[in-house]
Amino acid sequence: MGLFGKKEKKAIREFSQKNIEYLTEIGKDLEEMLDELQEHYEANKPSVAEFQEFVAAISPKLSEEEAQKLAEYSNKIIKVKKCAKNGILALTELARNQRKSAREASREFSEFIES
Repeated sequence: MGLFGKKEKKAIREFSQKNIEYLTEIGKDLEEMLDELQEHYEANKPSVAEFQEFVAAISPKLSEEEAQKLAEYSNKIIKVKKCAKNGILALTELARNQRKSAREASREFSEFIES
């Protein structure tokens, strides 16, 4: 005699299936967001190099103070690029962890129902 009857097992099975569906849906959403973020990042990636070239071209024409401010601004843009890249890496890791959690939850629910 198991711990749960047929009704309870059916309810648990339905509950677990719904949870797995939610986890899968969240995983798909994360993957879509990641793809979109990577696409935008790759599309805008050359902008930093272009801006640095622009800064290098106009810096000699500026006063020392203006050139310094422009160089500081250029460094801030480089930091923004690094933050964007770190955001992509973090979202990639989050998506990977979510897929792993979904597989683990599915396995645990299956083991629980079969026992």
